[in-house]
Amino acid sequence: MTGENVEIRTLERKDLINGVIAKHKRFIEEYTGEFKELDEKMTSLNEQADSAIANKESVVERVDVLKEKSQQLYHQAENLLGDLSSFDDIVPEDNKLIHSINDGLVKIKPSTTLADEKQIVDDISGKLSKVSLDKGDVKKLILQIKARVDEALASSVELNSITGSDKKFNDSFFKLNSELKEILPRHGWLKTRIESHTVGLKYWEDTASGKVVTLDEAVGQDKVMEA
Repeated sequence: MTGENVEIRTLERKDLINGVIAKHKRFIEEYTGEFKELDEKMTSLNEQADSAIANKESVVERVDVLKEKSQQLYHQAENLLGDLSSFDDIVPEDNKLIHSINDGLVKIKPSTTLADEKQIVDDISGKLSKVSLDKGDVKKLILQIKARVDEALASSVELNSITGSDKKFNDSFFKLNSELKEILPRHGWLKTRIESHTVGLKYWEDTASGKVVTLDEAVGQDKVMEA
C-alpha cells in the first residue's frame, strides 16, 4: 500500500484450533437451548396426543356398554313385570296398571330422547307405587322393577353426557399431531447439528492435545463435520 510496510499477522496453530473449538461450543450452546425447548414441547404434545386417543377409545367403549346395559335393564324390567302379572289374585285395577307400565317400557327405544325417557320412567315408578296387591313377593318384584328402570335411566343419562366427546378427543388428537409435524423437522435438524458439532468439538479438542497429527488433517475433518 503506497510503499508503507504492512505487518501481516499469521495465526498460530494453537490460535486456529482454539477458534474452531470456541465456534463448536458456541453452536452447541445455541442449538441445545432451542433443542431442549422443542424436545420438551414434543414430549408434552405426544403425551397429550396419547391421552386424547386413550380417552376417545374409552368413550367409544363406554358408549357401547351403556347402550347395551340400558336396553338389557329395561328388558329385565319387562320380564319382572310379566312375573308380577302372573299372580292369580291380582285385581283388575292392578292388571291395568301393569299393562300400562308395559306399554311405557315398550316405548323406550334407543331413539327415545332423554327427556321423554325420564318422563316415561317417572310415570312407571308412579304406577308401580299404585299396585295394591300387598304381598311380600309382589313388593319384592316392584322394588326390583323400580331398581332396573332407575339404573337403566342412569345409564342413559351418563350416555347422554358423553355422547360426542369421542369426536372432541379425536379432533384434539389431530390438532396435537399437526403441531408435532410442524416442529418435528426443526427438532431433527437441531439434533443432527448438535451431534455434528459435538463430534467436531471432540475432534478439535483431541487435536489440541496432540492426537491429530497435522493441522491440514484437522481442517479437512472440520469441513466434513460442517457439510
